[in-house]
Amino acid sequence: MKIMRTMARIVVPASLVLLAACQSMPGKQTSTKPAPETTLQASSHGAPVAVFLADTVAQAGWSPVKVQSGVLYVNPQPVVTRDDLVGVRAGTNKEGEGLLALALNEVGQKKVASITASNPNKRLALVVGRTMLAAPNYTTTVTSDQLVFGVGTAENATAAARAIAGVDAPAAGAK
Repeated sequence: MKIMRTMARIVVPASLVLLAACQSMPGKQTSTKPAPETTLQASSHGAPVAVFLADTVAQAGWSPVKVQSGVLYVNPQPVVTRDDLVGVRAGTNKEGEGLLALALNEVGQKKVASITASNPNKRLALVVGRTMLAAPNYTTTVTSDQLVFGVGTAENATAAARAIAGVDAPAAGAK
């Protein structure tokens, strides 16, 4: 059992790094909510998670981050942290693409609404651990009780949700 936990702690972060390397930045945010394939409570024991304001244009004090499509400039001050989450959910859209939904508490919702209202046409960059998984743009104020990010495949979404929630990956062959 201890070996399985140790392996899970190594495999999940490694898979997230590989996941990020395979992803392209979506050009628009999808409005499709993920299917309730995997719903987990946000845990204080999971991988670090944060959402940052980002842009494709250099901003004073923002850090440049190389991404597959070029450079993204990221505000070092997070908009959303683990304290703003009440849950995480993985699923897919109609095309079978993996989606990751971060359920926000009231404070998190207010932070996102405020920052997106005062910074139109920017991006919200999802970082799990030290890996940026997605950075969709938005054109209007975001007022939803959840943030939904396209993360490639359903497997990617499930791995990210488990990492955020601090849940060990199931053993191979387990159901």
